[in-house]
Amino acid sequence: MSNSFDTEHHVSSEFDTTVLLINYNHSKLILFNLHFGLTFDDTVYPLPDTEGGHIFLGEKGLMQFLEAHLGLAGHPSRIEHIRTEQYRQALRRYLKANPSVFYKNSFDADQLACAEALLQRRDELLLAGYDFSKNKDMPPRLKVLTDIEKSFTKDKPLIADYADRFEAILQAVADKHIPVASISVHEPMHLLPPQYLRLFEILKIKNIEIISPQVADNEVIIENNDLHIFQQFVDNKLPRGEKYALQNDGSIAFVEATRDTEAADFIARVLARNGDYRPTFLIPDKSRVLDDAFIHNGLPAFGLPSSSLGRPTLQLLKLVTTFLWRPLDPYKVLEFVTMPTKPLDYDLGTVIANVMSQRPGIHSEQWWIEINRFFDDLEQRALADVTIDFKKIKEQYEFWFDRPTFDIEKAAPKEDIIAIFNYLREWASAEFEAGNSKNTSLIVLSEQAKRVQEFLEELPEADKFLNYLELERIIRTIYEPAPVQPKPCEVGFYDYFHKEGCLRQTIDRLVWWNFTDTEGVHFFSRWYKDELQYFDNQQIKLRSPQDENALMLWYRIQPILRTRQQIVFIFPKKVNGSDAAEHALMSHLRACFSNFEENIVHIKDGETAAFETLLELDTPQYLGLDFHRLGKKQAQIEVYNAQLAQREHETLTSLEALFYYPHQWVFRHKAKLSKSAILSVVRENTLKGNIAHRFFELVLKENFQYWTRQDADKWVDENSKKLFQREAATLLMYGYEPERVQLVRQLKYAIWTLINFIRFNKWEVVGTEENLKGTFGDTPVKGKADVVLRRGSEYCVLDLKWSGHSYRERLIKNGEDLQLVMYSRLLTEEDDWAHTAYFIIENARLIARNTLAFKDIKALLPDVDAFDMNASIWEMMLKTYNWRIAQIGNGKVEIRTEMTAKELEEIYGDELLDVLEMKSEDAKFDDYRTLIGLIT
Repeated sequence: MSNSFDTEHHVSSEFDTTVLLINYNHSKLILFNLHFGLTFDDTVYPLPDTEGGHIFLGEKGLMQFLEAHLGLAGHPSRIEHIRTEQYRQALRRYLKANPSVFYKNSFDADQLACAEALLQRRDELLLAGYDFSKNKDMPPRLKVLTDIEKSFTKDKPLIADYADRFEAILQAVADKHIPVASISVHEPMHLLPPQYLRLFEILKIKNIEIISPQVADNEVIIENNDLHIFQQFVDNKLPRGEKYALQNDGSIAFVEATRDTEAADFIARVLARNGDYRPTFLIPDKSRVLDDAFIHNGLPAFGLPSSSLGRPTLQLLKLVTTFLWRPLDPYKVLEFVTMPTKPLDYDLGTVIANVMSQRPGIHSEQWWIEINRFFDDLEQRALADVTIDFKKIKEQYEFWFDRPTFDIEKAAPKEDIIAIFNYLREWASAEFEAGNSKNTSLIVLSEQAKRVQEFLEELPEADKFLNYLELERIIRTIYEPAPVQPKPCEVGFYDYFHKEGCLRQTIDRLVWWNFTDTEGVHFFSRWYKDELQYFDNQQIKLRSPQDENALMLWYRIQPILRTRQQIVFIFPKKVNGSDAAEHALMSHLRACFSNFEENIVHIKDGETAAFETLLELDTPQYLGLDFHRLGKKQAQIEVYNAQLAQREHETLTSLEALFYYPHQWVFRHKAKLSKSAILSVVRENTLKGNIAHRFFELVLKENFQYWTRQDADKWVDENSKKLFQREAATLLMYGYEPERVQLVRQLKYAIWTLINFIRFNKWEVVGTEENLKGTFGDTPVKGKADVVLRRGSEYCVLDLKWSGHSYRERLIKNGEDLQLVMYSRLLTEEDDWAHTAYFIIENARLIARNTLAFKDIKALLPDVDAFDMNASIWEMMLKTYNWRIAQIGNGKVEIRTEMTAKELEEIYGDELLDVLEMKSEDAKFDDYRTLIGLIT
């Protein structure tokens, strides 16, 4: 049998670090040489040699290595949330017994945040060697933490995580053997956290060599070049206050760009042109910008992972709870049903989104029409297509939309919340398997849903209900980004590392990508002076903010000190669309070099030639484009299809487009150019108009002849909540109460006003939302009247508008109320006309030409015969229609805008005398502004 041992590298699911599993034989043990750095769990550079017996480990890797050799492995992963809940419960129990304890106010404000903070302090003390023994001289806060620590027993212990596991290692390593010959430490010993100093002291006693870090090898650096001067400056080897002139010898270059995408494209193009130029990259942010630029320019991919909270799949974790509460949040429901991957059929989600975008609520009349139509059609298709699981789709719909809901001001049962996250977990896991394990975000979602479920199950029996804020806080505690690697690293990729502390040896050339501030915020000490003094007396060394800052400063300058020949700093002013702050070393560059600002290369200003000269590289030149003034806007365009003039039927909306802005009619109804539906909740004014129409549609079906004002108000009160929930849930959300109260007040006044107009003028309601049809010349037309009234042989059409009182008055006075004229014609025989009026809901104003239909209103044209005027407008509409159809039949389509109005008047001349008065301004809400040159 060979006197050797086998090694196998294994990726741990717990820490995602490399662990060495050793199979020993009975005769010989080979010792390992460990290389330890606090940041070595990330990308270590240069990559470790393949020399046997040498292992590079970070904090988590070292812990796992020691646990494996001490028989301490097997701890569960990702249990921080459970520990936090355990500690929260302990804090709550202690607070109940001691109401004036120091953390009371913080605990009342945010229980989980308070538990996290105090648990962090507890772990810090444990790692520093504090044994939580009571002492009469100990400060009050330490007494509290000690009492809380003692509340955990062997039967009900605090789940072990990093601090407890490291303490167990320290206890075991003194008595057991580990196969380690030496540990080379990357950071200065005095900057290490206290637990490592304790560990290394024990290992020294066991004759394991602890090797301090070596000073960066700068022997080959050219003396007095820009880089060497800056290295001496940051290493405090040059006198402060004295500045040096940049020699522009190519050892330092600083490139500034407007955006990170612009900078990434520039550096990728430079490398693509200079194959022999192979610098090492420091990429502090794990984003895909640089990798994408390399791929687009034909360079090998780094294989950078992307870690983001914005993954659409992960958003489900925050969205599913909206189905627990009432009032419903239509914005979150709309976001849920439009997710690309979700526990709901895609087509069903689209149907629901279309309904909710116009009527933000569920179970409205339109909702049931569309849902029933969808399932009827789906059931028929399922008979012929075995891939359609009708039962599953129906069950998904019922789970989300037919479930019990709870008042958002109160609380929801824990069992219902757990059921939702269990459903989400099972769906995500099944979907992951069904997709051949490609969408890793799904497995992350499943794991996080499981953690929420575990957290809820860990809650004490007394906590049977959770309110909205408590649930949101729990989800925020567990919610974390999903790492994704869209593309693996490719052959020939450029060397890179992520953290400043990951560079363990000297390199020749460095490109410091995204030279911006990415450092965390450092706050004040977590301990009071008397507590620190107590720790000193107990010979407990805690890590102070000054210690953390010193380590950060040491990391910051390592890439500078460990680069031999050249550093290129890349500074984008905007990163991911947001303003970026300068890196802290920028102040050092300015303090060191007197002419630093003058030698910055600005990509946007076309200064890349300076970069080419500086680095002696072939560099792409950015050329500015000459300004070309666009030509004159066309008043008419030519078409070559005679069939454009033919259409089966028209509506008033399409006719108005044809009359005033023919290009809209041609583009929309003949060329079939329609904008995509925007699946978003309608704007506030549109929403008010929609729900107000619904109120009037229902109230006018009631027998209101003998109602009093109180009866009308009562009807609104009784129906408002139901209608808002079904069709305007936005107004029930937190913060919308003033708008809702104002809307209800306006509706009460408007309904009572219109009821009185109808009753006092002897009208009866024929119908609401009445479909009308007839002919316009020889063309069939259709329309829908809001309210149709009858009084004997007379008819009246009311058009309900939410607002626009002054605008509607102008339409009537100018004879431009084409919609009312059309409805009047379609409702009656050819020799008669119906009365018409606008009713403005916002201010309860009824607008009409005269007082024949409604007395006690201000007539806009009292001396004009309304029926004659209707006939005249109708005749003008017919002439305008024939004129436009003839134009289009001859291949001419008018483009009417403010800039072309005068030219069109000159072209038409006397033709305009017999048609409707044309507009002289741009069309409002024109979907084709780009096509006609208004947007360039």
